[in-house]
Amino acid sequence: MNFTELTEKARSYRRFKEEKPVPSSLLRMMIGAAVVAPCTSNLQRLRFSIVTGEHDRNTLFSGIGWAGYITDWFGPVPGERPAAYIVIHVPEKDELFTGIDAGIAASHIVLAGAAQGVGSCILLNFEADAVNRTAPAEGYKPVLVIALGYPGETVVLEKDSKKIRYWRDEKGVHHVPKLPLETLILKG
Repeated sequence: MNFTELTEKARSYRRFKEEKPVPSSLLRMMIGAAVVAPCTSNLQRLRFSIVTGEHDRNTLFSGIGWAGYITDWFGPVPGERPAAYIVIHVPEKDELFTGIDAGIAASHIVLAGAAQGVGSCILLNFEADAVNRTAPAEGYKPVLVIALGYPGETVVLEKDSKKIRYWRDEKGVHHVPKLPLETLILKG
């Protein structure tokens, strides 16, 4: 698979095969991809937590908002929930560009997982208390939560769309519109 195919495969999945665990070695490899990612002044301020235990996954799940555009859906049902989470933590004292570093790290994690067939969803809508109960990190605060598992849904890119809101059709297929490339390049 070439890089373009990989990026198209690295979609936001919100339904997973919960009963199929993501191996610990694979989760660690995905974090390893983030560890070698570029970061501000090579300061390496990010820290990571892996959440796989059923009780911790359920606690974390209860504090997550799942799909803002699908207003009548409150997240995956049991059996479709993530098999694992990776939490990205930043220092409690905000520092310049740390959020950018977290985004770059998250992209590396998602792409590394997609290359191995693992689906993901980078989440910003979460309760810090739920994260701190499952993955406490003294001196750090959670900035991103990445839900992980083997995909339990089909996600289709709608290229050259004029829309931005994703939707599910009557068969449960998740459609993600993408604006035309020509409309996004300002110069060149």
